[in-house]
Amino acid sequence: MRNKKDLHIARCLGDLNSMTEIPDKLKNLDVISLNKKAELLFEKAMTANNENDEEVVYIYLMKYCQILQVMKKTFTNDKTYIDLMYKDNFKKALKMLTYIKESLERRYNEKTKEEDNNKLNKRSSQNRKRFEEKLNFEFESTITNKNLLYLLDNTDKKKICLLDTRPSDIFNNNKIISCDVINIPKENLVLGLTPAILTTKLEDQFKEIWTNRHNYNYIVILDQGTEDIDDDQRLLNLKNALLKWDPTCDNSKKVKFLRGGYEDFNHLCPWKTTQNIILKSNKDVEPLSDIELDPEPEYEELENKQIQYPSLGTVQNDLARLKFNSTFHNGLTTDIKSKLDHRDNYSSEEDIDSQELTHTPINKPQLPIFDRSTKPHVKINQFMNPEIIKPLYTNNDELDDENNELPNNIEQLENRRLSLENNFLENVDSFVREYKNQDTDLNSIPRVDRSTKPSDDLLIVSRTKIIGGDGLRGLQNLGNTCYMNSILQCLSSTEDLVKYFINIYSNFTNYKSRTKGLVAKEFSNVIKNLWSQSGRGFQSQQFKDTIGEYKDMFKHYDQQDSHEFLTILLDWLHDDLNQPEDNRVILGASKETGEEDWGNWTKANNSIIQQLFYGQQKSTVSCDTCFEKSVTFEPFLSLSLPLPSEGNKCTLSDCLQLYLNGESICGWHCPKCKRNRDATKKLDIMRLPPYLIIHLKRFSSNGYKKNSNVEFPKMNLDMSNFINGLEHRNWKYYLYGVSNHSGSLDGGHYTASCFKNSINKWYKFDDVRVYEIDSSTICSPEAYILFYRRKN
Repeated sequence: MRNKKDLHIARCLGDLNSMTEIPDKLKNLDVISLNKKAELLFEKAMTANNENDEEVVYIYLMKYCQILQVMKKTFTNDKTYIDLMYKDNFKKALKMLTYIKESLERRYNEKTKEEDNNKLNKRSSQNRKRFEEKLNFEFESTITNKNLLYLLDNTDKKKICLLDTRPSDIFNNNKIISCDVINIPKENLVLGLTPAILTTKLEDQFKEIWTNRHNYNYIVILDQGTEDIDDDQRLLNLKNALLKWDPTCDNSKKVKFLRGGYEDFNHLCPWKTTQNIILKSNKDVEPLSDIELDPEPEYEELENKQIQYPSLGTVQNDLARLKFNSTFHNGLTTDIKSKLDHRDNYSSEEDIDSQELTHTPINKPQLPIFDRSTKPHVKINQFMNPEIIKPLYTNNDELDDENNELPNNIEQLENRRLSLENNFLENVDSFVREYKNQDTDLNSIPRVDRSTKPSDDLLIVSRTKIIGGDGLRGLQNLGNTCYMNSILQCLSSTEDLVKYFINIYSNFTNYKSRTKGLVAKEFSNVIKNLWSQSGRGFQSQQFKDTIGEYKDMFKHYDQQDSHEFLTILLDWLHDDLNQPEDNRVILGASKETGEEDWGNWTKANNSIIQQLFYGQQKSTVSCDTCFEKSVTFEPFLSLSLPLPSEGNKCTLSDCLQLYLNGESICGWHCPKCKRNRDATKKLDIMRLPPYLIIHLKRFSSNGYKKNSNVEFPKMNLDMSNFINGLEHRNWKYYLYGVSNHSGSLDGGHYTASCFKNSINKWYKFDDVRVYEIDSSTICSPEAYILFYRRKN
């Protein structure tokens, strides 16, 4: 005898019964049509029986019996119906259902017990693995942040002591609070250091802990984020003081270096640092907690619901008396909707497709298991599974138990739903139609110089509203994609851009662009998700896959430069939304001031990206010998400002002035001298955009990063001293976004600080983590790209 096919549709008989309901509209069919449907179902059941698939047989036979019940109610006096009742098929169906029902109940119970045993074995295996990991780091000189977190959660915290070697001011602002910590600034870790000497250098609050250091099982040394510990002599001095010059105790197994330092630990579990205090100050959300577990997402639990289905015994008794005195319960659970009824209206029996009636969900979709083991290595910051952190805005969102990630099928459903939403306002539609048709007749439109006139697109956008959430949704790190997340959050805080992509962008898609409009489509989907009501961290995998198709550097999971990503993304979006105005005529524009060049350029480059972010600058190259000048006008998307080579502090005005001062160039071919000459290149800003992006050039060509603290205004950036054009507009801007970078060029981490206008608060976006911050912390040496908006 062949083995029975594995259970693959439901978890219990109640689940299975919810799939046996037939459409109510079958009641309108005549007895002949109902008989055909019943015969078809019986044939399907016998086919499934030959394959030993008990679940499918049960569903088909139950539907078969329900159709006969409909015939009983409607055609009791019909001779054809009476004849059908004497057929052997019905008797056979009842016998098979009695046997299969008992078999399925037994098999479901056995499967449930097996799954419970597997879960216990899995937990046991996980505990054994954790124990083995603990044994491994007992004999290593370093410890990972993950292992330190394990010790804090599973051992006596009073037996762990941390030696934090960061400067005192940094330590006091941000520190680990889950165990005893001693602050020993690196400046005190000199060559020849001994425990006795170190005691004299400690602050009074730490001396007692240091005196009792022999009582700890683990002494962990850490700094801000050192990875190459062997190259840090001061850390080695502290290690030698504990191992070589502390004869009262053997510390060889106690002393560990924390790989990644405080920076990685805070990223992994901020609730164990003073960061948790900041998070708890946000009264609108719940504080961070430990890992959330997913309560079995594969099937909907139906045990607590009252499932009713046809009584086989009652039907058998009625058959003996040639009557059905008992009825099949019509109120079967509808939590899992029947696949039979796919149409809204049936006009006749021909309208009901047999395929609809016999469709059975054979393969239930399974939740994917993500393999994170191949995540690329990052030299300095090895962020250990950042998705382990509970997003601040999670209420009852569920995470995958095994991987702490969002179930991919749920995200895909949500993405599809949001991408299909058309949140058009009624007045917006009329504006768009009017705008799209206004240039169709050249004879009816006066020819004027529109090179300096605000675009109608911005007028349309200004009349719309952002409908949805508050824009405080985090982005999951897909594997070193923090550079992408940082930029997406800054663009998601660009108010007019958000309005455009939520409300009207699809009316201007250019499907002939390099990316066929796909980048704009996926970017719109990201924006809608970030502004949706859901508080769960969003996984922008589809967006990353799309941009990876057009640029190899984004295909993989290596760290990239956020400014380079921003430039490429905005260029793609501009191309996807470009609507050239070839029929527009430029009259009366000045050549000397750049108005003519600007008008001609905007004729061929007409998109919301151009209207929001693009400005114009003049480049003047002057020969140092004959003083011959060559002038060109160029559009710019962002201002890349150099930083002064000396000093740790400077202002944004200093950087702007340095940018406009001019630079010497060699080998410029002078058109007058007819030979290569030394020359001077001078830049002048002629036109400023509504949204001004300023890039601080912190990275040099040799890989060195300048950590200068550039002081920049948040509320009143006055550009009037730095513009040389005739454009008469407001030159004052306010800050609304900052892309931050910490670490070095080889490895680091990107975050975003964004101002939400509707809430009037600043927030930090660190991948999935989102929390309120004080505006005084915005200006820091980590600021990399500044996003400004022109004041109204």
